[in-house]
Amino acid sequence: MRNMSRVGLAGVMFLVVMNAFTSLAQQKPAPPILKVAVMAAGRITINGTSATVESLRTSLKKLSQQKGVVWYYREASKTEPPPEAMQVIQAIIDARLPVRLSSRPDYSDAIGMDGKPIKQ
Repeated sequence: MRNMSRVGLAGVMFLVVMNAFTSLAQQKPAPPILKVAVMAAGRITINGTSATVESLRTSLKKLSQQKGVVWYYREASKTEPPPEAMQVIQAIIDARLPVRLSSRPDYSDAIGMDGKPIKQ
């Protein structure tokens, strides 16, 4: 009788573990993220590393193939943007990528099209 209950318990444990693995396998991985920042003086960074508009275009093309998303931050966003900011936005549009706008350099918030924070 004890062996029977151990076998039953082992069977149940096996099913629980298999169900957990199946659930994990069915979850979609998060899309790749490219964190783009434009500083007030026009310096561009990609994932914290200095970049040019051309290197950004290359990164955006690769990201587009991976069906990724851009997280965008602009320093001093209440002031007139530097020309590089407009070039960055145009490059993102040209790549047809979704964009999440942030008002913080650590990308910890998201800003809606109305300029107000989006609750996450």
